Amino acid sequence: MPSVPPWELISFDSAAHAFVFFVLAALSYFSSVRQQRYPWRQQWAFGLVLAEGLLLGAFIELMQITMDLGRHGEWSDVISDGIGTLTGLLFAFSLRRWWA
Repeated sequence: MPSVPPWELISFDSAAHAFVFFVLAALSYFSSVRQQRYPWRQQWAFGLVLAEGLLLGAFIELMQITMDLGRHGEWSDVISDGIGTLTGLLFAFSLRRWWA
């Protein structure tokens, strides 16, 4: 992956990645705990959504590296995706007592 100068780690692109994964994680968590078909998914919702968010972010960046579409993967995007996923999960988990 290309090197990213430290001053570019916090940019609009990083914030956009974090926001998208924040929303994805929060909605996925709410959906996971409300669904009735898979009881194990309700029980392990936090960990599963966290793992899925991290894997999805890494997979997207890996695909950008390997596919010749004029895009390039950045490790800072994976970090931003992870931060967004974790904060979205913490937000959804903290709202669960009012929401349930």
